[in-house]
Amino acid sequence: MSAPPSCGLRLTVALEVRALAAAQRQLAAYLIAGGCAEDVRFRAELVVEEVVMNLIRHARPLGATRAALLALISDGRARLSVEDDGPAFDPLAALLRPLASVVAGGHDGGFGLHLIRRHADEACYARTGAANRLELVFLPRLS
Repeated sequence: MSAPPSCGLRLTVALEVRALAAAQRQLAAYLIAGGCAEDVRFRAELVVEEVVMNLIRHARPLGATRAALLALISDGRARLSVEDDGPAFDPLAALLRPLASVVAGGHDGGFGLHLIRRHADEACYARTGAANRLELVFLPRLS
C-alpha cells in the first residue's frame, strides 16, 4: 500500500450524514496507508464520527455549515484536528454527566463527551475568530 502524503489528509465536510460517510472512508484509508495500529484507527475514527455527528445534530441547526478535518500521522500516532464554523462550544470544558445517567437516557446527549475524553490520548480546544478547533492525538495502546 502506498504511504500517506507527508502533508496529511485535508478534508472539508458539509454537515450532512452522506458527507460524513465519505469523509470517514477517506480517513480510514489514510490511517491504514499510514500504518496506524488498529486501536489507533478505531479510536480516531470513532471520535471523529461522534464529533461530526454532534455538529450535524447540534451546530447545523444553529447555522454551522461545514467542518474541516486535518489528519497527520507520525511515529504510529494520529493527530487529528476538526474545525467548524458553528457557535462556540468547548467539549473539553462541558459538564460531564455520570456515564450511567447518560446511558440510562432521559437527557439529550452527553455520550460523545465521554467518548472524546476516554479515547483521545491528548485533546485541546480553541476558539479562533468564528471557528471552533478541536485537536486530538491518538497513541497506540495495544501491543
